[in-house]
Amino acid sequence: MVLLSWAVLLPIHAGLMALISGLAWARAKDIPLLSFVSHWYPTVLFLFFFEEIGLIVHAIHPGWFDEHLIRADFALFGVHPTVWIEQFSNYWLTEYMQLVYTSYFLLTIGLGAYLWLKDKRQQFAVFMVSTCVAYYLDYLIFVFFPIESPHHTLNHLQQIELVGGPFTAFINLLEQHGRVHGGAFPSNHVAGSVVVLISTWRFARRHALWMTPLVLSICVATIYGRYHYVMDVFAGAVMAVIGCWIGAKLAGRQTDSSSPLSQYISPKPPI
Repeated sequence: MVLLSWAVLLPIHAGLMALISGLAWARAKDIPLLSFVSHWYPTVLFLFFFEEIGLIVHAIHPGWFDEHLIRADFALFGVHPTVWIEQFSNYWLTEYMQLVYTSYFLLTIGLGAYLWLKDKRQQFAVFMVSTCVAYYLDYLIFVFFPIESPHHTLNHLQQIELVGGPFTAFINLLEQHGRVHGGAFPSNHVAGSVVVLISTWRFARRHALWMTPLVLSICVATIYGRYHYVMDVFAGAVMAVIGCWIGAKLAGRQTDSSSPLSQYISPKPPI
């Protein structure tokens, strides 16, 4: 099975490398549509790489390391957070938590589109690079430190079923048919959302006041919905901070014409 996975994935990655090289060439030649795609394609790769984790999560370690995070959560809080928080569950809270949980990826698209349409192309590039760094760090850790999530390890302790409405039904459908087994530490939801939050405070501050409670809600939703340990949330936030720091550092190289990133952060790329 492992050999079959690599036999499929390696040609796909070779094709992706060729495609990205072609998009870089198209940007250098100012080919309008392809140049536009070359700035936005990472948002599609995020989804592919996360789904890929289900196939390669045990490429290095054959087992899971959840016991370490379970112990860390319990040592810090004296309870299992996903079990403790269920006492507050109700129809409307569950529906809200599932709604914000499913909205996290739209935040990346939304802030990116806002910066793009406002002609804040340098800020857009910094934001996109920051998001890439945070997510790719997550993907790397997924393979070196495989985690299942409380949904698998602590389900026997849960006493209350989370019941909601259409958003709950929607996410249950996604989880039933598209859940990735592995890829829980750090939390991608938290990493991506916190990058959005930091970038909003930096580049779109007028929207930060409503973005802050939304992102905090997403963080809580990862625990409420039994998708993550608290340690996953902490680690996701750290990855976001590192991603934003590296993104800003790379953006600072734009004044160096020899930098590969200088073309990526061009002031106003063609559409």
